[in-house]
Amino acid sequence: MRHMLRLEVSATAIAHNIRVLREEIGPDVLFCAVVKSNAYGHGINLVWPVIAENSDWLAVASADEAVELRDLGYAGPLLMLFCARSCGVGAEAIELVSELVGRDVVLTVTDPADVELVKLAAADAGAQAAIHLEIDSGMTRSGTAPDHVLTLLDTIRETPEIRLDGLYTHFATADEKDDSFVHQQMDITNEVITISGTIGSVITHYANSAAAMLFPGARMDMVRVGLTMFGCRPAPHVAAGLDLRPALRLTSTIMQIHEVPRGARVGYGLTYTCERPSRIGLVAGGYADGYLRALSSSGVVRIGDGVAPVVGRVSMDQITVDLTDLPSAMVGDPVELIANDSSAPNSAEALAKAAGTIPYEILTRMDSHRMGRILVDA
Repeated sequence: MRHMLRLEVSATAIAHNIRVLREEIGPDVLFCAVVKSNAYGHGINLVWPVIAENSDWLAVASADEAVELRDLGYAGPLLMLFCARSCGVGAEAIELVSELVGRDVVLTVTDPADVELVKLAAADAGAQAAIHLEIDSGMTRSGTAPDHVLTLLDTIRETPEIRLDGLYTHFATADEKDDSFVHQQMDITNEVITISGTIGSVITHYANSAAAMLFPGARMDMVRVGLTMFGCRPAPHVAAGLDLRPALRLTSTIMQIHEVPRGARVGYGLTYTCERPSRIGLVAGGYADGYLRALSSSGVVRIGDGVAPVVGRVSMDQITVDLTDLPSAMVGDPVELIANDSSAPNSAEALAKAAGTIPYEILTRMDSHRMGRILVDA
């Protein structure tokens, strides 16, 4: 089937990025590749083999993502970052968590209710469940409050159906210039882990992509890396000196070209007015395909060696671009919506800046059924 949008993913770029990141992190730190949200929009079914080959662990957010990875054939260490109770309550939750235990998925626990659910599920599976305990060191999201950790650890140690394999936290501000809160979170977590007496007996992991690069003291036993593995930076100063290569390229085609006079208005709401006689090109792909509406009259595309601005509002299925300065552009010509070149004006990072968002959102929106994903260099 021919798709109107083509998403090209480079296995070579991903392998290169992991190698570069691991060289920076050092040989004594485990590398956990975070592949949630369909591998950040890249297509987990395409990229998991190259990621697994170059990583020590994989991590996902949810139970369905964990099951999908096992179904795809990944048999290595796998951490589910959502707490066990994200699987629900009652008999259905026990059944799902039991399946995860039986398939060697390492579970996250955050409170006594998580522990009880995992205990029941492990008994149902007839296997001991491996868990990591998450500590909320200040983000006020998921995790156990620091002053509850020791009590929860006692409960875990008294539960033979469960084996504690790890302790971790997550940073709220690792990609920001002000690093004071990162150090505060590190101090809190370090103190709790020291008091707990678990140092050396479990895997400790604090650092996400940004912290793994900016805070060597946060690397601990393992780092959890997502965005940078795919060649994007969460902020310009993160991994600034490293040769990271974007792994994703999104292309479309010109469907139609209008020759319009000065004063012609374009798109829903007629928000753009042509200031000169113009060639307006219609390009397949819109916000239903992950091309953000926030890029209306602010994004750019590349056609051949030229750049064309997006004019007017991004529609559900199409965008309009000004081809006036590209007189050779024709119907049927390929259009690059997202470049696999971090210096390009239509890179994921550049588009995120234009849209007032973050590269994570640009990439994870790449999930349309109208998009054909292709591994270009497996």
